[in-house]
Amino acid sequence: AKITMLIPPAGEAHGYEPTVSDIKAVGDCDLFIYTGGESDTWVDNMLKSVGKEINTLTMISCVENLHNEEHNHDKYTVDEHVWTSPENAISIVNSIKDALSEIDNENKEAFEKNSKAYCEKLKDLDENIKGVTKNINRNTLVFGDRFPLAYFAKSYNLEYLAAFSGCSEDTEASASTVASLIDYVKENKIPVVFINELSNTSIAEQIAKETGAEVKTFYSCHKVSKDDFESGKTYIDIMSRNIENLDIALN
Repeated sequence: AKITMLIPPAGEAHGYEPTVSDIKAVGDCDLFIYTGGESDTWVDNMLKSVGKEINTLTMISCVENLHNEEHNHDKYTVDEHVWTSPENAISIVNSIKDALSEIDNENKEAFEKNSKAYCEKLKDLDENIKGVTKNINRNTLVFGDRFPLAYFAKSYNLEYLAAFSGCSEDTEASASTVASLIDYVKENKIPVVFINELSNTSIAEQIAKETGAEVKTFYSCHKVSKDDFESGKTYIDIMSRNIENLDIALN
């Protein structure tokens, strides 16, 4: 397959504005895959610009969805960060495999073989994460940042506290929110305050300064750095980085 990624490494999905060449690429494609949900509202306008029916697959349609309570007054209530659970990633891979098999039935056997092999790797990742999220001293993750990991937390029976919800547009947490996070970290002797990759560290650093906790990165794969992309790092490579920090945070 010839694969084109519209949003560049480290690019922001929220409010992305496709170029003329992006629209042409989508118009010429056999399958257009995107997350779906609030961050991809720009896709609707782009698909209209294409001017013809496009074969699409949304990742949120591949799994059972969680909902953001704070968005209940909106038409967008689905938490879109579905890929953060390796179990969901397996479902997404199989959905992509099925879509490709419909388009190119001659290569159905290859799609089956390759997806099965990749899903085995995803199962290994899942087992490795389960290994550090069982027999733990605490089960709450603290984020001085947004928290796009509700699916991940549900998969491993973890609780969480965060400065912002999944895709909040806020950039400054309220003083009361920061104070409550500081109090929680102190009272519960939380060793790690997390940030997301390629994110602002100021809130987490403030909490760490007041509590003595360490600031560590949790990789949600919401974005990929240019270095990781160019060096061929995969979802499995990047998600595996979380295992050591999870072990520290939960024990």
